[in-house]
Amino acid sequence: MDEIKTNPPVENTTVEPPKKVRRVGTMAFAILLIAGGVLLLAQQFMPKANLLAVLKFSPAILIVLGIEVLVYSAKPDVKLKFDWLGVLGCAFILVVIGTASLMPQAWRWLGGADRNAENRIEQQVVDSMYQELSADPELKAKITSMYASASFNHTDMENVDYTLEPGDTLMLHLNFCQDSAGNELEFAANCAAIVKAARDAGWNFTTMNFATEEDTGGVYDTYRAEFSAAFADGLTTEQLAKRVQKGYYYNYSQYDTEADRDNAIKYDLRDKIAERYADEHDGTYPDENYLIEETDRQFAVLYGSAEIATPESAA
Repeated sequence: MDEIKTNPPVENTTVEPPKKVRRVGTMAFAILLIAGGVLLLAQQFMPKANLLAVLKFSPAILIVLGIEVLVYSAKPDVKLKFDWLGVLGCAFILVVIGTASLMPQAWRWLGGADRNAENRIEQQVVDSMYQELSADPELKAKITSMYASASFNHTDMENVDYTLEPGDTLMLHLNFCQDSAGNELEFAANCAAIVKAARDAGWNFTTMNFATEEDTGGVYDTYRAEFSAAFADGLTTEQLAKRVQKGYYYNYSQYDTEADRDNAIKYDLRDKIAERYADEHDGTYPDENYLIEETDRQFAVLYGSAEIATPESAA
């Protein structure tokens, strides 16, 4: 009996079409490229534009990426794939925009436009102060140096005129010659006259620093005072004199008190007297009483008004 051959059943196979690959990040990168170019171009025509404020909306890029994921994942024939180059491109564009927005402030911080404007104001202050003091030649002649220091503390980028505003710093530094110092009262009177001149010139200084010119050689006194125009307003010369600080100098050194300086002077005089006496007396040095009296006498002649008789011999 012949065998009956049957064909195996044919499986019903269907070939699925390939899924389309969609790169998440490409659209966001394209949008950011357009927006970044528009912003950078706008800044060239609108210097007041603050790109830092625009960067606050940079999280919107995440929203765009999320929308891309939702749209493509809803399609069964789409295969998602992140475009890492596009994501990195978005980050790069944000860095470029951020750098461009910081350039004006960096220029100011590094001494650009702000420093130039501050220099202009400082020179204007000095010129106007000297002009105001022309009405008092005697006071003007007492000044050996004067300079101002201005500093913009505000961060308002809209202030493109670079003018002083409330909160900014404006300081005056002024030195008087030594001969005009006199005493604390005379120094305070000179300071008060400068305060009045500053007010008449229209300057409201944050701080005013006054000092007498320092000459590190020899023996001399220095005076210093620091206060604002508002503080000095209405105070008498005697009241201002209480804010004057006195310094004592001798031979390139500063001493806290006049007594300390006098002791240093007498110490040097004592050594000179002893050496001179020994030279005149075949190497014999004077006794203590002679040194004390002769030191006091020479000190009074050089720095005081008292006259002390010279000891005739070393007892």
